[in-house]
Amino acid sequence: MAKALIISSSIVVLMWISFFSDWILPGEFASFGIMPRTLSGLKGIIFAPFIHGSWEHLISNTGAVFALTFTLFWCYENFAWKVWALSALLDGALVWLLARSSYHIGMSGVIFALLGFLLAMGIFKFSLKTLIISGIIFFLYGGALWGVLPKDPHISWEAHLFGFIAGVFIAKQIAKKNAGD
Repeated sequence: MAKALIISSSIVVLMWISFFSDWILPGEFASFGIMPRTLSGLKGIIFAPFIHGSWEHLISNTGAVFALTFTLFWCYENFAWKVWALSALLDGALVWLLARSSYHIGMSGVIFALLGFLLAMGIFKFSLKTLIISGIIFFLYGGALWGVLPKDPHISWEAHLFGFIAGVFIAKQIAKKNAGD
């Protein structure tokens, strides 16, 4: 549990450091976000999750990324780093390939990938442990699933949708690979 707490806290701290650095340093960090189908936008696949455009954006992502990352590392310690990294990379790559032409920033794509993963593991692995985890996550965050629909032009619903799809895909692959566990 301590490892999960340290890792999830560290990710949140990196988000906050990035946010405050954006205030202090010259330039706009948003330019390090994902700009689809541009060479310069590729760097956003790595940097975009840690860039937030406002206090509201940062705060809304903080609780969810902490809780979902903590759950991932506590419950699925053996492959948590792989899931987290693949979540960020797959979501970012899909946004870069398929999203509308606009800078996409924030942790919400990773959040939706973790949400998709934690929910889908209950379906694909179908053990008591994974069903309980999925049920709790659905109870706490199921309402967020509406975020995969376009409703606000300032919110990257594409990152939400692609993140969720990436998380479900990762869960399917991990469940298949660990079928005998």
